[in-house]
Amino acid sequence: MRKIVFTVLAALALTIGVAAATAGNGHGNGGNSANAKACQKKGWKNLLRSDGSPFKNQGACVSYAAHGGTLVAKSQAQIDCESFAGTFTLGGTFSLGAAVWSCQWANTGQTDFDAKAATLSADCLTQPPTGLSFYDNDGLTAVVPGNNKSVCSPV
Repeated sequence: MRKIVFTVLAALALTIGVAAATAGNGHGNGGNSANAKACQKKGWKNLLRSDGSPFKNQGACVSYAAHGGTLVAKSQAQIDCESFAGTFTLGGTFSLGAAVWSCQWANTGQTDFDAKAATLSADCLTQPPTGLSFYDNDGLTAVVPGNNKSVCSPV
């Protein structure tokens, strides 16, 4: 009789242990498999951690999401800045005051400058909050060809 009771209790403990172990791993109903899936197929490249830091690779994003981390989508301004091989920064200051964001980028000539500046300007002027201003080179004269620091600011 003791052997039967022990076997039943052992089987019950094993069942409860497996259920508890899989509940939060992204495979059960309580997991974050949808978030982890958002990282796949290069989705991680357009996602950030809740503190704004980027992921080094898909595995880091999946792990963060599967363990309950909050994923934040990059802004269109950041996506565009990075597509120009630029460096995107949230906040900060510039020659005229406070910045919402800035993008340090290079251009090869007037046509390239005009296209990139127009894209970043549209990103700035269409994002909330309204009433922002766009400066194609930190409030200074644009450098063509050369490097510019575009700024989106409430100033």
